[in-house]
Amino acid sequence: MTHQHSSNRLTGWLVILLPAALVVILIVWAATRPRPGESVANQGNRHLTSPTEAHDPYNSKPPTSGPHTGKAPWGTTDTQIPDEIQVHNLEDGGVIVHYDPAQVATSTVDQLTGIVQPLYVKGRRVILEPYAGLETPIVLTAWTRMEKLPTLDEEKIKQFITAYEGTDHHVRGA
Repeated sequence: MTHQHSSNRLTGWLVILLPAALVVILIVWAATRPRPGESVANQGNRHLTSPTEAHDPYNSKPPTSGPHTGKAPWGTTDTQIPDEIQVHNLEDGGVIVHYDPAQVATSTVDQLTGIVQPLYVKGRRVILEPYAGLETPIVLTAWTRMEKLPTLDEEKIKQFITAYEGTDHHVRGA
């Protein structure tokens, strides 16, 4: 075997192995990188007959999973959506941006609307709603995920929406 032939074989193997190694590295990175927000224990997705039907209390405020009914329209609203309804939106792959009217100025609500409304218009499953009594002025929720924001952070809001919007959480065949 000539030196040239050995060199060509080595180059051939490198052409195959280097991209394969890069793919493996990217898969591991994607699977292990931190996801936005914090995890909240899954309370299931039992369907209720009405928002007033009795059920166990939610394990977070606002809720991120659990018993629910109905579904709210996507987009922005000036009224708080009942917990039992908004959870269905999360199950359907939605993200909700909640703000506490007692902690957030009108100008901040306008900025939040400027973030959420264009996404909704493009067909994204997002809601902006007032929610009284939040721990922080702004809270983002998705199915079993929550991020609390002490101030408006457009980058974090967009990252959260990108990470979680569109993932269907219905249990099939149950």
